[in-house]
Amino acid sequence: MLLFMRKLLLLPVILFCCFTIANGQGCVAVKNLAGFGQFAALGFKQTSDTWSLDINNRYFTAFDVYQGTNKLGLDGNRLYEYAINFELTKDLNNGWSLAFDLPIASNKTTGTNSDGMVHPQHSFGVSDIRFTALKWLFNTNVPRRGNIQLGLGIKFPTGNYHSVDYWYYGGNPDMKSLVPVNVAIQLGDGGTGITTALNAFYIFNRTVSIYANLFYLISPVNTNGVLAYPPGALPPSVDSLNAQTTNNVNSVPDNYTLRAGANFTFDKLVLTAGLRFEGAPAHDLIGDNDGLRRVGHIFSAEPGVEYKFKKAILYGFVTVPIQRQTIETVPDERQEAITGVPFITPGHFANIVYYLGYTFTF
Repeated sequence: MLLFMRKLLLLPVILFCCFTIANGQGCVAVKNLAGFGQFAALGFKQTSDTWSLDINNRYFTAFDVYQGTNKLGLDGNRLYEYAINFELTKDLNNGWSLAFDLPIASNKTTGTNSDGMVHPQHSFGVSDIRFTALKWLFNTNVPRRGNIQLGLGIKFPTGNYHSVDYWYYGGNPDMKSLVPVNVAIQLGDGGTGITTALNAFYIFNRTVSIYANLFYLISPVNTNGVLAYPPGALPPSVDSLNAQTTNNVNSVPDNYTLRAGANFTFDKLVLTAGLRFEGAPAHDLIGDNDGLRRVGHIFSAEPGVEYKFKKAILYGFVTVPIQRQTIETVPDERQEAITGVPFITPGHFANIVYYLGYTFTF
């Protein structure tokens, strides 16, 4: 794919994200998903290389917890996520390419345990890997101002979706037990998923071009059976209610990301101004919608900068939230039917997300 992009001065590489996840921004949006190596790739010189490797680093902290559009004051609740993704792409004939994504994540949450104290939980390891086949719709053997690329792939449940760490129950440090970590830092979702992607670009002149990326993860699996809350952490009445609504186990939701923006090229330097909309829906395209799912969306500004080498690009992006919102899930609706009180499951959103990556061909 990058061979064609170099020949045609194409713009975006295949996208994720979001981990996403991955990859993602907090426990609501795309989380621990492979890659999202979608950042602009203008300006490669022509070469016979047919392989490329994108190494993408993502880091964010999430201090803000939202219920709907309301920010909750939950002191001590923090989320930290770092992921590095390796995306290897092989260019084939007639505009086809194959991509393999291998993400590795290191995550941490802090929160108040049953002993009334704030404690951390951690997870580290390989996340869900992904294979993708991609095709440019228009002939790539001649220079074009624009093109559209479609992608279809599969996400495998290789990430540990039942990672555990200690939960503290009393004043005695020995009163602790290994429990599933918060769903926000689980390394995978436990389900095999279908990934779809659409990438498009148009070049106006040597300086200005525009791009759009769309990614959607279809997750047919309903729940993964992992406990959503540590045993004994909630009052018995709440545990009983969660069991009735299915909010006591983790869900396997769909995820989506949409990006669009413009690139401004000045010789080897490329400045990007874009917008990003991502999240997870309350209702999947395929399958049921049971289980705890911290879903909603985040709308962000996404400025970036890239520097072009002969056969490589070094890039950095940040996403700055503009609007954040969690939405009502199917278990939330069931809870409202039982209690008569409207309820929306709260969730973390990232305060800011940093991306740093390097793409090269060989």
